[in-house]
Amino acid sequence: MLLSLSLVIPIALAFILLALYRRVSGLTAMLIAIVSIGLSTFYISALYILVDLPYYEIIAYFDRPIGTFGLILDQYNTPFVLAIIIVSLLVAIYSYPYMRHRFEELGAGDKAGWGVYYSNYILFYVSMLGVSLSTNIIEFYIFLEISLITSFILIFLYGYGERIKIGIMYFVWTHAGALLFLIGSFIYGLQYGSFDFIVLQNTGVTYIINPPVIEAIGAVPFLLILIGLLIKLPALGFHIWLPYAHAEAPTPISALLSPLLIGLGGLGIIRIVYTIFQSVLADFQMALIVWALLTIIYGGLLALFQSDFKRLLAYSSISQMGYMLLGIATLTPAGLIGAIIQYLSHAFGKATLFMTAGNIILGVHGLRDIRKMGGFASKMPWSATSALIGFLTLSGLPPSVGIVAKFLIIVGFSQLVFSALPFSTALLLILAAFIGFGLTIAYSFITMRKIFFGSIEGHNKEKILEPSPAAYISTLIVSILSILMLISIGLIINAQDVGVLLMDLYR
Repeated sequence: MLLSLSLVIPIALAFILLALYRRVSGLTAMLIAIVSIGLSTFYISALYILVDLPYYEIIAYFDRPIGTFGLILDQYNTPFVLAIIIVSLLVAIYSYPYMRHRFEELGAGDKAGWGVYYSNYILFYVSMLGVSLSTNIIEFYIFLEISLITSFILIFLYGYGERIKIGIMYFVWTHAGALLFLIGSFIYGLQYGSFDFIVLQNTGVTYIINPPVIEAIGAVPFLLILIGLLIKLPALGFHIWLPYAHAEAPTPISALLSPLLIGLGGLGIIRIVYTIFQSVLADFQMALIVWALLTIIYGGLLALFQSDFKRLLAYSSISQMGYMLLGIATLTPAGLIGAIIQYLSHAFGKATLFMTAGNIILGVHGLRDIRKMGGFASKMPWSATSALIGFLTLSGLPPSVGIVAKFLIIVGFSQLVFSALPFSTALLLILAAFIGFGLTIAYSFITMRKIFFGSIEGHNKEKILEPSPAAYISTLIVSILSILMLISIGLIINAQDVGVLLMDLYR
C-alpha cells in the first residue's frame, strides 16, 4: 500500500489546505507541502531499499476494455520518480521566500493565496508522480490531465507578463496534445480489448509488447499517441507554447515544468510507444532521429541568442528534450538507458538553473535581462556555484550525472547509424549531434560568463545580495545532487537489467 499512500496522503493534505484557503500562513502551508512530499519520499525510498523491483500495487479492476489501474516501481521509472520527489521537495522549500516576494508584487497580503498556491503545488506534484507510476493508458491520461490543469492554474494566477493570455495558450496547446493522445489510445484500446500497457497479476508483471492487433489497426493510433506525446515533450514544431509558459510562470513552477513535467512525455513514449508499437516505431525510426537532431540544434541556437535568462532556459529545455528523444529513437539499450538518465540529469540541472534565475530576481530587483548582468559571482557566490554545476550538468560534463546521459545517448546513436546507414550519411548525422552538443556548451558558458563574471555595471553593488538562505541553500542542494547522482547512478538504475529486458523486447 505504500505506493498508494504516496499519492493519497498528499491529495488529502492538498484539499485540507484548499479548504483553509486564506486562514493558513505561508510557513504553515509550506510545512504541509514538505510533509506531503516528504512522506511520499519516505514510502518510496523504503520500497526501493526493502523490496525487489518491480514492485506493484493494484488500485482497481474494471471490466474490459478499461483494464486495471495500478502503480508500479521498476527499473524504467525509478529515475523519474526519484527526480520528481526530490526536486519537488526542495522547490517547495524554495517557493516560500520566492512566492512571498511574488505576492507582494501582486499586492496580496501575507496570507492571501498561500492555501491555493501550495494546494495546487501538491496536486501538481502528485499528478506527475502518478503519471510516472501508472500502468494503464487511461490512468496515465487522468494524471496527465491533472498535471496540466494544476500547472495552468499556477501560471494563470501567479505568472508574469500577460499571464492570462499565456496560461490560456499553454492550456490549449497541451490539451491539444492530450486530446490526440486520447484519441489514438481509444483506437488502440478498443481494438486490443484493454488499455493496460503493463498487466499486473498476482503471478507477476507482464509488459505489453507489440500485440498482434497492431498489424490490423496500422499506424494511425501510433501517430496520434506519438504526436500527442511530442507536443508534451515538446519536439520541434510543437514547441511554440513552451518558451512563453516556462519563462512567464512563477519561477518555482518553472523549476517543475521544465525539469520534470515535459520529460514525462518521454516516459510515455518509452512506456507506450516503445513497447506496444515497436514494429511501427521501427518504420519511423530515421524520421524521429532527424527530428530529434533538429530539435537539439534549433533549441540550442535560440537559447544562444536569448537575452532573458528564464527564456534562455526555456529554449534550452527544448534542446535537452531533443537529447531524450534521440536516445529513445535509437532503439538500442544504450540509447534508451541514456534517455532515462537524461531525464534525471535534466531534472537536477535545469531545476538548479531556474532556481538560480529566481535567486537573481529576488536578489537584484527582479532582473532577468542578461545584457544588464555581470560580476554577480562576487556578491552571489552560492548562486554562482549552483549555476556552474547546473550548466555543467546540461552540457554533459564531469563531475555531473549529465556525462553519463550524453555518453550513452551518443553510444546508442553511433551503434544505430553506423550499422544501418552508409558511412558518409552516418558521419553527417554524428556531426549534427556534436554540433548540438557544442551549442549546449556554448550557450551554457557564455551565459555563465555574462551573468557571474566581469565587472558589475549599472547596479548598486551594495544592493546585490543572495536571497534568503532558504532560497540559495535549496538551490545549492539541488545542484550538488546532480554530482551525487553520478556517484550513485549504479544504485538508481541497473543498466544490465534494463539492457537485458530491452533485448528481450526486440527478440
